[in-house]
Amino acid sequence: MINGLLVLAGGSGRRLGTPKAWLEWDGQPLLLRIIDRLSRLALEPPIVVAQPGQELPSGDYRRVDDQIPDSGPLAGLAAGLKRHAKDKPYARIAVIGCDYPFADPKAELWVECDRAVAAGELAVHALLRRVPHHVVDAAEVNASTDLERALLNLNDRDDLRRARAFS
Repeated sequence: MINGLLVLAGGSGRRLGTPKAWLEWDGQPLLLRIIDRLSRLALEPPIVVAQPGQELPSGDYRRVDDQIPDSGPLAGLAAGLKRHAKDKPYARIAVIGCDYPFADPKAELWVECDRAVAAGELAVHALLRRVPHHVVDAAEVNASTDLERALLNLNDRDDLRRARAFS
């Protein structure tokens, strides 16, 4: 069991042609599908990070606006983790983007996220230079796990077509 679930939903979906949080998936907005699938793993209601003024589907979650608009997912990660961790610095938080219909990554990294953003390092891969982590080799993953499916996120129409083919 984890303390909380953090969903990053601030992307505009420019390459996809539609806001990712609203993308219909199995009869509901993708954001709500992810929350429905993962919120039961957490002790607290999920937090969704979005751009200030961004419309999101109504659902059972708490919203946090990105503190540095248009700064990418790392700034959103920092904002959401701060909200979760301010009273519980050792809480276990699962983190996922709203554009991962099949995966459930997690992190407890808000301090390093803040440092990277302050240094102008806005890409998530920049965070990996700052924190201990383990890269999982495909050979280490359970043979029944389809890595292409599990790690597929939705950035453009080709990604969407591949994901729909997995459903």
